[in-house]
Amino acid sequence: MVLTFFILYTVAATVYINNREKDWSKWLSLLLFSFGSGAFGKSLVESFFPYLVEYNLVTLDYEILFQVSYSLGSFFNQNVSPYCFMMFSATYSGLFSKGTLRLLGSLLLIPLFIMILNTTFYPQVSHNWILVAVWAIPCYLVGTSFMIYSTKIEKNTEKKKDRKLFNYLLLPPFLTNVLTNYIGHAVGLIAMWRLNSIPVVIAGITCIVMMTKMGVLGVRLKIEKQAFDSKMQVFNTGSGLLNHAVKNQIYKINSSLFLLKPYRDQLNASGKEAIDIISRSSDHLTNMVDRIQSKTQAIYIVRSKQNLNKILDNSIEDIQMDCDRVRINKKYNAGNIDVICDSAHTKEVFINILNNALEALKEGGEIEVLTDFSKSDNVIVVFTDNGMGISPNDLRRVADPFFTTKGNSGTNFGLGLAYCYHVMTKSGGNLEIESELNKGTSVKLTFPIKEV
Repeated sequence: MVLTFFILYTVAATVYINNREKDWSKWLSLLLFSFGSGAFGKSLVESFFPYLVEYNLVTLDYEILFQVSYSLGSFFNQNVSPYCFMMFSATYSGLFSKGTLRLLGSLLLIPLFIMILNTTFYPQVSHNWILVAVWAIPCYLVGTSFMIYSTKIEKNTEKKKDRKLFNYLLLPPFLTNVLTNYIGHAVGLIAMWRLNSIPVVIAGITCIVMMTKMGVLGVRLKIEKQAFDSKMQVFNTGSGLLNHAVKNQIYKINSSLFLLKPYRDQLNASGKEAIDIISRSSDHLTNMVDRIQSKTQAIYIVRSKQNLNKILDNSIEDIQMDCDRVRINKKYNAGNIDVICDSAHTKEVFINILNNALEALKEGGEIEVLTDFSKSDNVIVVFTDNGMGISPNDLRRVADPFFTTKGNSGTNFGLGLAYCYHVMTKSGGNLEIESELNKGTSVKLTFPIKEV
């Protein structure tokens, strides 16, 4: 029992810490906490209390406190966890609007209140197991159908894979609980519930391994962000040293050119052409180094409230001359909203993303610029184009420094999205990319409304 609640509480805390902005994570964390409360309460009366009494750390007078704690833990496990599972599955599935979820949550409080009235908490916890089964089993079965159906209809390959992983990890222990706990108690097989610890421990250990190895419950994203930040720090230091060395050499070339140019007219045609080539190459190298440095130098974010629509409009204005062959549709559903960001860097992020979209589009293509509120009440900006799209293999690498799908044109260094991702994460937001070959690309940026 001790191992069971320890694993469940650990996973619950980990999920919440790494996914605070997602509504489903709150319900999943509460679900795991509720599910582990039964094991915690049982551990209190079967393991901790006898140990404390034996070593004279507490007296028998404290038994009532431990017993009531166990009763509450048992109620959470038997009655609150079905409510949390239903709300988690409905929220995570993405099948319902915020208003529908609020209504569902309110309606499900009615049977939960009925369960409180039909539970005895002292001197011993006692449940009406037939009533508990009638309440809990439909919650788990309907919630499971939400999870499976949302996975089935998911069109995005990567998201579908994540949903399947979620289902394989979460559904077996909860459905086992339905059989061994609710059905077992309802038909009189009282001791069956102890078998729950087996799938729970297996799922918990699997979950911890998958968090670090494969990525699940949002934890991998945190690890990848830390790895990206470390990689960018090393990369920025290295590129700074390289830029400094290259600039020193360019300075020497330019100094030599300055001495040679007065004698240019005295040279033959080949000599004149050689000096012109050296001059053009020097200018090109200087420009290239400056461009790389602008994307790799340390980013200092000055966070303040800024009008999102104004930054978007200014960014679109700046690239308007290149937009004559495509159409830009603005849908500012979030209204005239202020967000927390650095206006200069954010504008540069918008321009980078818009330019990427333009380069992916043919004549007559479209870019949609959408603003809206996320489920966690942040603001999102979504840039969607109907261009050539990105292959799944490339999509995993698009934010890596110097990775580019645009070929070796001499102006594209594969630093744009790395810069954008760096700015968004340092600003307290996020950047996500979805794409399908020959269908288009969607870049979603998340901005906080309030300082955290």
